[in-house]
Amino acid sequence: MTTSLPARPSLENLKKQAKTLLKSHNSGDVGVCAVLRRLNCFTNLSDQEILSSKLTLAQAQYALAMDYGFASWNALKEAVIVKHDQSRFLHLQCGDVSAESLRRSGVPGVVRVWYDAFCEGAVPDVPVDDSWFKLRSDTFIDWFDNPENAAASFRNMYNQLNEYTDYEEVILWFDACLYDQTILIHHLDWFSHRDMGDTKLSLICIGEYPGMPKFKGLGELKPDQMASLLDTRHEVTKHELDLGAQAWKAYRSDDPTAIEDFLSQDTSALPYIASALKRHLQRFPSVRNGLGREQQEALEVITQGYHKFGDIFWHVSDMEDPPYFGDIMLFNRLEPLAHGSSPLIKIEGLENIQNRNKAWPVDKLSMYLTDTGRDVLDGKSDWIEINGIDQWFGGVHLLGAKSVWRWDEANEKLVNRPA
Repeated sequence: MTTSLPARPSLENLKKQAKTLLKSHNSGDVGVCAVLRRLNCFTNLSDQEILSSKLTLAQAQYALAMDYGFASWNALKEAVIVKHDQSRFLHLQCGDVSAESLRRSGVPGVVRVWYDAFCEGAVPDVPVDDSWFKLRSDTFIDWFDNPENAAASFRNMYNQLNEYTDYEEVILWFDACLYDQTILIHHLDWFSHRDMGDTKLSLICIGEYPGMPKFKGLGELKPDQMASLLDTRHEVTKHELDLGAQAWKAYRSDDPTAIEDFLSQDTSALPYIASALKRHLQRFPSVRNGLGREQQEALEVITQGYHKFGDIFWHVSDMEDPPYFGDIMLFNRLEPLAHGSSPLIKIEGLENIQNRNKAWPVDKLSMYLTDTGRDVLDGKSDWIEINGIDQWFGGVHLLGAKSVWRWDEANEKLVNRPA
């Protein structure tokens, strides 16, 4: 029966084990004979014959390697080096493109992607349990080839987080956009409730990159550029953990003024959280016409003569600094405007969308303003008063046509319209 390597094998420790094996042999310790019999020259010898035989360090290393199930000492060393590289870093990313770039960069470690976009759907302040997994996975149910596996996929992300003790260091990779920042504060909150033991928690969070005047995010970086960021990481402080936990609690509150209260303090330890959460508040219906910011921007783009959804998406993205949504997310914000008793837009090509997890037929979707849409865009009518709303913004559920939280852009604050 072979001995198993530890989760974090150390080559130095194995070298010490080999020297200890040699020293124990030379001192006449019969306990080493079982390991040494793995050597062909000792296979059929008695304990005393083994202890009276000459043993070199190379032989001790060879016997130790075979005891661990390897054909040679060099094979054991190579396996330990590979295993050490893999267990050294756990990289937590929130995008497939940036994750693949990091994997190709030569930076050692395991790269995992967090797929739950907290800037979408309901994020109430409830326990993370089976109900939570179902709630969150239902938000993205159309993205799954097999919807029955959706909740299990979300549960598995937490299972992977729980493997953090298998690594020497967990590195959080994020940029400044709302999408990333909401996941960042979730992770900071999650780790704030964990005993890190010997595992170090580090953070890489950037809002710009040299040579990129309009940096849009980590997904733009090539492998060598990703690798250059590794040395910029810093160990997460208790203050950062506490601040992240406070931000996450505010984001999940059913009272959105909790975010405004959070932003009234010094948040500079997390330099991008203030602008990201303010951008979140700008998604609330406007006091002017009931539209959120990206809905307003999209309708303005349509009035400029852009009707193909792909064109609308790119123009709206250019208005964001930094952009936080993909094409599916923007479509999800615009599609409700095509429904209700008085739609604001007409969408052509919806029959082409069968599975949102597949290639998005952006060139086959077109959007046009209705007369009501023009009135709302001009501030003559209010989208919520006309059609009502049923939408979540973090922990806030806006429902109906009255008593709705609104964003007052002029005063940069939330107001609540009474019923």
